[in-house]
Amino acid sequence: MRCCDGKKVLLAGAALLTAVLPFWAPEACAQALREGLQLCSGPLLLSLFPFLIVSTLLVRTGAGDLLGLLLRPLARLAGAKAPSGGGVLLMGLAGGFAPAANAASQAVRAGKLSPEEASALLPACICSGPSFVVLTVGQGMLGNTGAGARLFAAQAAAGILSAAVLCRLFRQAPLDRTQAPVPSGPLPPLRLDTVIADAAITYCKLCGFILYFRLLVGGLGAVGAGLSLPAAMILEVCSGCDLASRTGRWASWLCCAAISLQGTSVLLQVRTICPGEISFRPLLAARLLHLPLSLMLFRLLLWLPGGAVTAGKVMDQTPVVLRRVPPDCAVLILLGCCLLVCHLNRSLPGPD
Repeated sequence: MRCCDGKKVLLAGAALLTAVLPFWAPEACAQALREGLQLCSGPLLLSLFPFLIVSTLLVRTGAGDLLGLLLRPLARLAGAKAPSGGGVLLMGLAGGFAPAANAASQAVRAGKLSPEEASALLPACICSGPSFVVLTVGQGMLGNTGAGARLFAAQAAAGILSAAVLCRLFRQAPLDRTQAPVPSGPLPPLRLDTVIADAAITYCKLCGFILYFRLLVGGLGAVGAGLSLPAAMILEVCSGCDLASRTGRWASWLCCAAISLQGTSVLLQVRTICPGEISFRPLLAARLLHLPLSLMLFRLLLWLPGGAVTAGKVMDQTPVVLRRVPPDCAVLILLGCCLLVCHLNRSLPGPD
């Protein structure tokens, strides 16, 4: 009862804050919403929407199991022994948190992954994709592509290590792999129009989270200058990285912390995509381990050749809009399409 009352008080406070901020700082809130819309219609649209379609097709056709074959040992280390674990982990490392959550959800619904395995795998695959970390944060915000590559490597390695540690600390009863997991519900026939429509609806939901938390960050930043950076890092990862990149000497370190935390917006987006049977406790517990691990790994990666270059904020404040598909997106989409065509050709009946 007390927990429920505390939740109600928190939600009531959020409602009050949301109602007051547009009147308290209307210009800052309007600017934050415009930036959020520009982000949703630019780099985020290109980085997330195609991967929402790709993740569903790869899981439903079985092609994701083939593409994630090399990552299967890492998935087993995180606690997912099913063959689909490697494909889900691949979607997280290549596409980011939303495609990974969608792939985990589809795998559970299809009976290819148990809810317990999906919960254990979330800390390893819920991360920002390379397109955002390397290009948007590294090249666009910090002005250093190498720093972006090191940030991505640090957060990916920290996620896998965190999942492996939590898997050992909270060891569950071994699963019987002689029988496949039972699907959580009847799945509709695989149709491209349905997959695209579902991806569009999911993307609109994700944009709603981004706009709302951008509004909070912009309003709180206008109320108090000292609140802008911590509020952005806690609430929304894009705004957190943007403000952290302007801090000068500590820019890359604060960006690493913002990417590690992911922000309340990302966590709620993942909760919206994943079904209720996938527990969120491992993912939330992993945030406590991920932050110190990612900072330590980032420091180690800075010792590599070229890592001593200080990453500073680019003077141009215009948002970075990607004009072409990032290489990681293009390669994965091409491989997925090829495997999908091969799978469909094998499933077609031969000539009489």
